[in-house]
Amino acid sequence: QDLNCMAVPQKYRTMSSFYKYYSGELVAPVLTLFVGGNHEAANHLWELYHGGWVAKNIYFLGYGGVVTVKGVRIGGLSGIFKGGDFSQGHWEHPPYTEGSMRSAYHIREYQIWRMSQITSGLDILLTHDWPRGIYRHGDQARLLRSKRFLEEEVRTNTLGNPHTTPLRAGLRAA
Repeated sequence: QDLNCMAVPQKYRTMSSFYKYYSGELVAPVLTLFVGGNHEAANHLWELYHGGWVAKNIYFLGYGGVVTVKGVRIGGLSGIFKGGDFSQGHWEHPPYTEGSMRSAYHIREYQIWRMSQITSGLDILLTHDWPRGIYRHGDQARLLRSKRFLEEEVRTNTLGNPHTTPLRAGLRAA
């Protein structure tokens, strides 16, 4: 059932290896924190909206959450930006349609607001969707050589989420 809640082409809806961690057959060798993107099973992550353990040593940070690990504050924001869904609440529910399966992983304004309430700072911020303009802080030429399809979005400054950029300001300097 989880495979039918993944917004991926049918050929990718296969049981890979995560079930071995979920069942306890395998254990992650180190603590693994993750955020959701646009190809996870929406029904499963929705059950852990505020975060939680998905397997031994594997923790989902929720749709927007913070944990402290050995004195390091780590925030996570799941999903990708889609302007038309940003100001809506989450209305999606199983059984998902093709449209609701995709909109379920779109970042909402509420998630950004919750993360912006963090006043004590973060050391690390994990996001699935790049903050708008982040490519300016790396090797932009190399990025565009390997991902030519991003050229138009870089040129028009529409690549990434414009609402996560201010959250970077809350990061503590290393």
